Amino acid sequence: MIHAQFEKFAATLPTAAVGSTATSTLTIDRLGYDHVSVSAIRASNASTVFASVLKVEESDNNSDYTDVTALVGGGTGGFTIPEVTDTAAASIVQMDIDCKAKKRYLKVSMTPGASATLGIVAGMSRAEVAPTNAAGKGLIGWVVG
Repeated sequence: MIHAQFEKFAATLPTAAVGSTATSTLTIDRLGYDHVSVSAIRASNASTVFASVLKVEESDNNSDYTDVTALVGGGTGGFTIPEVTDTAAASIVQMDIDCKAKKRYLKVSMTPGASATLGIVAGMSRAEVAPTNAAGKGLIGWVVG
């Protein structure tokens, strides 16, 4: 069994740069999945500040969200948002989330330190029932070779 074949994906990728006062978000319905791996991606940019805001919130109803303390960059009890060391390359911060004690919906928010093109990708795993087709995996196509 190849466990990676049993993942489901969600992503957001703005088609233009997000300003330093704007936020890119991805809402994840993790129903049936016990683990989420989130990659926050920033395209190459002259700034060494990856993001001024990078956090995960949770909700039971996809409406009323509260911060997940350990997953708030710069927050009390959270993590330190790393600085970018190679501004000529894309930079990625990954957050692995054990969801057994989390609410159904997760919302990832990212505000760049300077205007930048961002992407947020989430891979859900440890499914109750494994997806068997592209749509079930959150994809438009699934190629196995």
